[in-house]
This record gives sequence, C-alpha cells and structure tokens, in this order.
Amino acid sequence: MFIQLFLAFVLLEIGILILSKTELIKLEEPIYTFENSRRYWAEIDEDFGVWRHPNYKFRHKKTCFDVRYETNSIGARDKERSVVSNGNKRVVLLGDSFAEGWGVNVEDRFSNLLEEETGSDFLNFAVSGAGMTQQYLIYRNKAMEYDHDAVLWAIFPINDLIDDDINYHKKYSYDRYRAYWVGDYPNYHLEHGLDSIQQSHYYLESPDRLKVLLKNFTYTYNLLRWFKNRQRKYSKPEFQQKNEPDYFYFTEAQWDRIRYNIEKMKDLLGDKKLYVFTLPGEHTIKAYQNGNNSVPLRDSLKVLSGELDFEYLDLLENTDTKVGFDWSSYYYNEDCDVHWNELGHKWAATSIKEGFSLE
Repeated sequence: MFIQLFLAFVLLEIGILILSKTELIKLEEPIYTFENSRRYWAEIDEDFGVWRHPNYKFRHKKTCFDVRYETNSIGARDKERSVVSNGNKRVVLLGDSFAEGWGVNVEDRFSNLLEEETGSDFLNFAVSGAGMTQQYLIYRNKAMEYDHDAVLWAIFPINDLIDDDINYHKKYSYDRYRAYWVGDYPNYHLEHGLDSIQQSHYYLESPDRLKVLLKNFTYTYNLLRWFKNRQRKYSKPEFQQKNEPDYFYFTEAQWDRIRYNIEKMKDLLGDKKLYVFTLPGEHTIKAYQNGNNSVPLRDSLKVLSGELDFEYLDLLENTDTKVGFDWSSYYYNEDCDVHWNELGHKWAATSIKEGFSLE
C-alpha cells in the first residue's frame, strides 16, 4: 500500500512539474534545498506591518526567474548603509514590489542602475505588499533617520490604492495587519486590519518546518497554495469589474488618502526634495494604447505637484514616445509573473534619470 501511494505521489509530482514548466499554471517552484526557513515578506512591524527579517537570505524561484534576495541589518533589500552620509547625494526610495525589485537581481534593479549612473546613493526601503500609507510610515519610522537629500516615491496605482483602503480589508486582506488611514480628510487616524500583529497570517514567531519542507521539495504543496490563492482572488467579484481602483478610476476618498500621504511626507521632508512617479502594469499600458487615454490619476497628481511643490513623472505617459512598441518584452510572461524583468528596470531607470533632476 505504501509503495502504491508513493508511486501515485511521484506521478502526481511529475504531472504538476509538466504543468508548471509549460506555464499552464503559475507556481512557485520547489528549490530542493533547505533555504527559505521562514517567510521573506512578513508582518513583523507593529507600526506598518509588512517588512523583512534582518540579515536574511531567501531564494525566489518561478518558471521565469530564479533570484536570491538578501537583506541588510535593518531588513531592507539593500547593501549595508551608514546612518551618516559619506558625502554623496543620497535618495531614499519608497514603493512596493516593483521598486523592491521583485524577480530581478539587485544589480539589475532600477535603483541600483540609477546609483551606478548618477553617482548618488539610492537607499532602497521599498517592500512588497505595502501601500502608500505603509510606505509613508516606513519612511517615518525607518528611513528618516538616515542622512538623505531627497525621497523618490514609486506608486503602483492598482495595488497601492487597494492596499490603502480599509473598506477592502475584510474581503481582500482580512488576514493582514497593515496600517490604514481611517476617517475623512484631513481628520484621519491610524487603524490596523487586525487587533494584534500576532493574528496576521504573515506573522511567524517560529517557522513551520513541515510547511517549509513541503514548499521547498514538492510541487504538490505549491499547487495547493496556488489553488488557495486563486480561490481567494476570484471569490472577490469586485476585483473583476472595470472600476477597480487604478490610473483610470478612483473614488474621492481614495484620492484624499493619496493627497494626505503626500502632504504628510512633505511635512516630514522640510527642505528635502520629493520626487513622485507612477508606474503602469502591462495591462494598464495595453488599455491606454487601446484608446483609454483619459488618465484622471495622472492629471490629479500633476495639479497636486504644483500645489505642494514636488516633481512628478508618469511612466505611462512615457509610453507615448514608443507607440506600437511591444511592451510585453519589459515584463515577465504574464502566465508566470506580472513584474518588470531586467529590460523593464532598465527602461524605468532611464525614464527616471531623464525625467527628474536627481544628480
């Protein structure tokens, strides 16, 4: 009986491997090592939620990339940085997974390319799963103590608007602790999605060794996680509608939180420079080039940049210079992953360098 079960499991593993390699399903693949002993992205900060353990190495493997992440002594995916400047101009980068460099090596990430090309230091405090409110709190609680001259803030609209809205919490991120501005502009207060960070699905005081073993060594376990995530995603009909919060649609309340976060950031920065840029996913570019040319978020941020005195750049607008270009080449295969590949980061670095006076 045991032999029959073992053979059935081996056949199942082979079948799922084939489905994954042919990209019929998007799985994180087994790494067949004892690495990744705990979560890389974990809700471990009681102020804002998601961050990373310090001095931790993690291997992220999918069919379209195999990348190792490494954090410094404060949990940032960056090289070790001194609190006191060494004399170079220093820019703090805030953002989510695109700015963190999901799926690419650090040397190919746009902040590292900018550091190499401009001679300025780009201190990367971006982290996957954070919206603008959490990013503002990361700056206030972590990045602000480091000497710097400016902040470069990357906004990915479709994620950041949702991640900032507590009205989506129960259906979209009910097991997350993340911080939200709650109330009416400008009279907000901070609330968290859960009563304590220990209640978060992404909080682990000690790793579950069995789950780590199954995830690292079997396709079957990763397939079960894939099914769970798809069920969770597609059981939320509001996220399949045209009016998902993004470049093209947002509510007044969502815009108020964007404005408030930027105002709060400006208050903290004093005479330091603020650069804000919005970045599109591949689907956004397709919609834009197929005639959805009204971009109210961009228009609103352009007006706000004049009112609050910060520089603003929209990478979606930069696509106008390459009409008809196959933008899919700048992103991983959407059947595997939706983030920028190395070409996408190179394009972002060039666009940011040309669009802002960062040097």
